[in-house]
Amino acid sequence: MEPQHNVKVMIKILLVALHCRGSSTGSNRELSVPMGSEATLSCVFDRQSRPVEWSDLTVEWNLVDKQAGKTVVYTFEDGRAHVNRGGSVVNETRLRRSDASLQLFNVTVRDEGVYTCRIITPVVYTESTALEVLARPSVLLPVKAAVTEGEEKTLQCDITRFYPEKLTVTWLIQNGSNTVHAGLNQLFRVCTELAVHNPDGTYSIRSGITLHSSAVKNKEIRLICQVEHQTYKHLYNTSVSVTVEAPLQPLYSAATLIAVTSIISLLLVTSAIGAARYFCKAPPSVSEISQPSIIYAQIPTNLEITVQGATQRHIKVKWFKLVTGSDSAVEPETTGSLLVAEDLSEKASLQSDGKRHTSVLKVCLTVAEDLSRYRCVVQCRGRSFSRETTVKVKVEPSFLQISSIPQIPEVERLLVLCCRVENFYPQDVHLEWSRSDGEQVRTVTHFGPFPDHSSGLFSVWSKIQLLMAREDEKAVYTCRVYHSSFPTPGYKDVRYHINTQGTPPDVMFIECDPSCPLVNEEVTLHLCIKDFCPEDVSVTWTKDGESLLSGVFNTPPSLNINGLYSMFSFLKLTLNDDDQSSRFRCRVVHSAQKEPEERFFTL
Repeated sequence: MEPQHNVKVMIKILLVALHCRGSSTGSNRELSVPMGSEATLSCVFDRQSRPVEWSDLTVEWNLVDKQAGKTVVYTFEDGRAHVNRGGSVVNETRLRRSDASLQLFNVTVRDEGVYTCRIITPVVYTESTALEVLARPSVLLPVKAAVTEGEEKTLQCDITRFYPEKLTVTWLIQNGSNTVHAGLNQLFRVCTELAVHNPDGTYSIRSGITLHSSAVKNKEIRLICQVEHQTYKHLYNTSVSVTVEAPLQPLYSAATLIAVTSIISLLLVTSAIGAARYFCKAPPSVSEISQPSIIYAQIPTNLEITVQGATQRHIKVKWFKLVTGSDSAVEPETTGSLLVAEDLSEKASLQSDGKRHTSVLKVCLTVAEDLSRYRCVVQCRGRSFSRETTVKVKVEPSFLQISSIPQIPEVERLLVLCCRVENFYPQDVHLEWSRSDGEQVRTVTHFGPFPDHSSGLFSVWSKIQLLMAREDEKAVYTCRVYHSSFPTPGYKDVRYHINTQGTPPDVMFIECDPSCPLVNEEVTLHLCIKDFCPEDVSVTWTKDGESLLSGVFNTPPSLNINGLYSMFSFLKLTLNDDDQSSRFRCRVVHSAQKEPEERFFTL
């Protein structure tokens, strides 16, 4: 059974790779929009046909975000729209004219990702659009500033609410007609902080430049804060004019100052002990360790702790992972004889905006490291603050699918539907079945969860069976899967559309690899045949009208997540001079077709 299983896995990998390369039912677009604006994601299908009937139409808009999280944005099924993302609309008037374009209002950074439109009429059409969200930074720098003679001055350039994160800040010195980079002058010090992630998904950053009054020539100098960001066609410049001012003159005589100083000194001496005790009673504020609501296995994740009420130079942060064992190179902690603390401090970074100091530890855990404990120790002004957290690892199912026996349901015959949920963690999972009329299916049989000891993941099957009636045609059965790896609302739906007629294949066009073949070179012609049911299909190749048997290879039909099948057909041959302008034909025959489909290719 092991070799047979490996062969099936290899075939699936081959199908996925070729499918990504050859399935071009719709186009792949790229769209960039400013944050807060409106975006229209195009999806126009079957332009030549008559208006679509609501009962035959299913529309699904899905989003895969930058963290590879998958969410359903909008669905239209059984004549009703279901909106999961507020402010997303498909115009129903245009939908009747085969235009399922999605409008998104008030676009935010969280809307960024790849949107896929899937239309079933019952012919399947897909189209994808990569949506990029942009936010132009707001740059704030004073117009004028003065530095006291003999002293230093720090000027701040505040750059806020920009996206994406990549941004470059450069300080320039303009003295008359001469402009140079501030980093080349020893009289200037530039400090640019790390970008801070804002609650709305944008970023903010501060860059400061410190100069001494001696650096200001001819009593005035101009400093330029130059910003480079994707939203600017050219470099953005804003400047501040710096002048030198004389120091303030004392208001009192030297004798008066000496007397006042003496009095203040006495007061300070008498209250020194009390003041010290007072300040010791105001320790810094140290937060608990924060982590994302869902941490996925093999995905880098940040653990963070924030310190306020202290300067950065007074703070020292140590990170530990508490593991079991007695052979660690580090000293055991006091939490128990079987626990040792693995020091991860070198892998952490400290980010600061002057008031808040955030220590970040990036972790990337496996399923075997579920429930790992982490400790963060903050040392400040002779005090020590310890925080702990436990990290729970999740794995989202890689396979969600409903299969049927028989493949084509028959009236007055038994129909068995099986929902397979595979490769998830942890094992706690809940499945519910319902029918499109709102009726919940009560008689359900569950199998599992079954553990895979090699990967640590789990799988479960859930089965229902019903005696097909005439009114069951075009009904939709939904298996709702609840698992902690799913983001809000915490579940995903898998649907099965009852179709007693079968689904004809969507036949792509023949492609040639390599695209420009040479004589005596091996060439592969391949054809993708998508989304058909039942799985029996006949594929034949001819060359200039003569049947070809040698070099033909058909992959076994593979069951897709939508309950339909897909396959590839290959023709391999070595070119000779006689093949110039040869005409190849691939003929596809399926029981659900009105007539066979043919595709041609000429070398």
